[in-house]
Amino acid sequence: MDLRFLLHEAGIPSNETDTETEITAVTDRLERVVPGALFVCIDGANARGTSLANEAKRLGAAAFLSESPLGLPETVVTENVRLSYSKLACVINGRPDRRLKLIGVTGTNGKTTTAWYIRSLLNACGERCAYVGTEGVDVGEGLSPTGFTTPGADLFFGALKKAADRGHTACAAEVSSMALDQYRVHGARFSVGVFTNVGGDHLDYHRTPARLAEAKSRLTALSDTMLVNADDAYAPLFRADGTKTYLYSARAVLSDFSARNVRFEGFGSGFLYFNGKKAYKARLNAPGMFSVYNALAALAACELAGADPDRLVQLTETLPAPPGRAELLRKNGVTVCVDFAHTPEALSAILQALRPSCTGRLIAVFGAGGDRDPSKRPVMGRVAALYADAVILTSDNPRHEDPDAIIADILKGIRSKKNVFREPDRRRAIALSLNKANPGDTVLIAGKGSEKTQVVGDEEIPFSDADTVRSL
Repeated sequence: MDLRFLLHEAGIPSNETDTETEITAVTDRLERVVPGALFVCIDGANARGTSLANEAKRLGAAAFLSESPLGLPETVVTENVRLSYSKLACVINGRPDRRLKLIGVTGTNGKTTTAWYIRSLLNACGERCAYVGTEGVDVGEGLSPTGFTTPGADLFFGALKKAADRGHTACAAEVSSMALDQYRVHGARFSVGVFTNVGGDHLDYHRTPARLAEAKSRLTALSDTMLVNADDAYAPLFRADGTKTYLYSARAVLSDFSARNVRFEGFGSGFLYFNGKKAYKARLNAPGMFSVYNALAALAACELAGADPDRLVQLTETLPAPPGRAELLRKNGVTVCVDFAHTPEALSAILQALRPSCTGRLIAVFGAGGDRDPSKRPVMGRVAALYADAVILTSDNPRHEDPDAIIADILKGIRSKKNVFREPDRRRAIALSLNKANPGDTVLIAGKGSEKTQVVGDEEIPFSDADTVRSL
């Protein structure tokens, strides 16, 4: 695509108005530079983007996008390089969002399960729905991990293009607060945007919950229709001129969609799904109020995308949970729940969800990530001590921190150390929990969900909670 045309279509003013350079790709990563690429100079954690420009030129880059002059030919200077990058990635991939019902889900907790439910429901209703999120990208060839909840603009729009080219008519995408803050998806137009909640995560990046909420609220301006959790204190942020807003609630708050008469049965739940016109009986094979919220959001989002509510509600009982999200494993009368809960809110929710179904003791195994916000660690300890009968503290991606120091931070939130155990080796901690469990007991292994590695220093060591449970 001609550089001048590419810039024009993306709405980016250019100091290179006379160039007819042919552009084959747009990327900010050296490993994805191909001959004819437009290289985007973005400062990363380990290098300044401008310092990589000469290497990108050696690899075949034909033009450059930067916020400052580089002294290289075919350099386009722009005021906001991240925003321009997203718009260019969208255009060079043929504006794939226009060929899909693109449904974006943002929120601290529930993104993965809600997006997973949306994909499953739409597929069962006759759409072909792709998925982009924490579990990877699935455009019809199985999940392909990206390492991000929301990948960079080139991978994000590339995935949407593949989905549309292969006949998909919809895509459920998780949209993280960091992705919104860094403009990774700002070239797209979402048919439906979904806001689940704001909790205490990524505060090492956003610093305050208010800034976290503001970043998430940027999805509103990118969406034709916004579906907002009316039960969250930050719901008023998710309104904007030009965006039709619908509310959902499980607390009998005045809303367009609601879950009423919620009841919990074993490790499942039931509720009435009400869309303002009619009440439908829904049954879900997942525990806890958070699962009801996730299912409610997915049902409402799919209905807003054009699906038939009668058919949707019939499908809820067969909805598959994503790996590592309230994933239940049972043997010899012991139930093990593997869950991604790594915030105080999520840990509290899953423990409270498991408690009513637990005929014996509830044992919690968890840690906290290294090189991440340390303020949530004692809060997680306090939550675990409140709802679990026994707590085993262990490692969870310690990265460059001492696992024992992280555990010490968690212990600051636990007053009584009775039935609290320390085992930094995660495999041994899981083994300890299973050895302590008797028939009727429930063991929660929280924090890593479906992750396949344990990050220690700069090394990623193969490790899976669910596989470890099975092997033990």
